[in-house]
Amino acid sequence: RDLSISLEKLGDVERLAAETYDDQVTQAAAHYRARRDAMLAALAANMPEGVTWTTPEGGLFIWVTLPRHLDGAEILRRSIAEAGVAFVPGGAFYTDGSGRNTIRLSYSLPTEAQIAEGIARLGKLVASAA
Repeated sequence: RDLSISLEKLGDVERLAAETYDDQVTQAAAHYRARRDAMLAALAANMPEGVTWTTPEGGLFIWVTLPRHLDGAEILRRSIAEAGVAFVPGGAFYTDGSGRNTIRLSYSLPTEAQIAEGIARLGKLVASAA
């Protein structure tokens, strides 16, 4: 069996792959931009004063900085038990022991409606802890 491909066919395949790839990247960027924007809007609407966050230009995460006296790991424990919302405590990303009052939120998996609901629940919990 001859599995070789002509140079002409190879060029067609490469061109199709490049066009498809660009379209996929464009669609994915729009999809995740909408989720990012939904999370940013939910944070602005629900987080108490003293909480700040990043506005990512890429990636799938928003970093949130809580008031200094709050511990992201403790907020996670309460958030899972009381609000059914999970995230990654930011302290795990710091080798020097800092970052205890930060959390990393992902907008890759939840829908925009789930983001709005989850951030509303998390905002109430953070407000009660602050």
